[in-house]
Amino acid sequence: MMRITNGMIADNTLRNLNKAANRLAAANAAVSSNQKIQLASDDPVVASRAVTYRSYVAQIKQYQDNVDAADGWQTATDDALSSLSDLITTVKTLATQAASDTNSEEDLAAIKERIETLRDQAVSLMNTTYAGRYIFGGYSTSEAPYEVVDTDVGTTVTFKGDILSLGGVISADVSDEDIANYYSANADAGYESSGAQNINYNIGFNTTVTVNIEGQNVTGSGSGNLFDTFAKLLLALDGETSYKTAEADSAGNVTVTTNSLDLSALIDELSANLETVTVAQARLGARMDTVDSVSDRLDDAYTAYTALMTDNEGIDTAAAATELSSAEYTYEAALAVGAKVISKTLIDYIA
Repeated sequence: MMRITNGMIADNTLRNLNKAANRLAAANAAVSSNQKIQLASDDPVVASRAVTYRSYVAQIKQYQDNVDAADGWQTATDDALSSLSDLITTVKTLATQAASDTNSEEDLAAIKERIETLRDQAVSLMNTTYAGRYIFGGYSTSEAPYEVVDTDVGTTVTFKGDILSLGGVISADVSDEDIANYYSANADAGYESSGAQNINYNIGFNTTVTVNIEGQNVTGSGSGNLFDTFAKLLLALDGETSYKTAEADSAGNVTVTTNSLDLSALIDELSANLETVTVAQARLGARMDTVDSVSDRLDDAYTAYTALMTDNEGIDTAAAATELSSAEYTYEAALAVGAKVISKTLIDYIA
């Protein structure tokens, strides 16, 4: 028969006490942290899944942030386009009113002043910003894309520093020579599109969306752009019946042409300008639908992966509380038993 020594009893008691203490510590950590494991070594399978699920959740959160930014940009653009549509509709109403034979010179002057104000408001709308960035300037988001400027042949509008319509709408009072000289001197300053400048946001797994609409796709560029129509209206309201434009051939020879002015025809031009804005807004609307759809899918994915992450890492609160109570009882019992077992040795009974 194996002899049981006091040392063996003490060692066994301390070992059991240590196990109970470790169990209590683990149960306490689980309840306080609400996590199944504290270290990867506690359960490698749970730890591996945790890395995967957390990575997915982090990705989804980033995509959701991108969706919010895309939605903000698109909403700002949509609001600006809606306001511009309303503005052009107001200009059409004023042009129709001006076409009436019953207007006095004072009436026409008042309408002209109103349309000048609306032109400036249109420029302001096309210089709308979102988060400090100009939304209609393509890649040039740090500077206002549109500006009303005075030139040697009259007032014009520039786009990203270039003249939106170099041939322009120029008063018939300006000489052909002055117009030709102006055109030749600014031949390199006329706006020419350098291709699409799409600002794309990554809003989902393998999903990108263009958030911007470029200014030339809203106002038009070259002959017939929105600001050319404004210029014609203002000349007509000044009583002019014609205006001049210029163009150059491949050799650089400038030809100046005189064109007739008619308010009724300008109303049709405004309708065409309004249609351009409407088409741009429809394109934007399709992209906004894409963002909304992706946003819904991301919300569903976030809910699903968050639930998986919680199920993988989180504890059953009721079970954990029961385990903690059991561990506390076991530890206290181990302490009590240990105190009795190792409190006396043979030496205590040798007198």
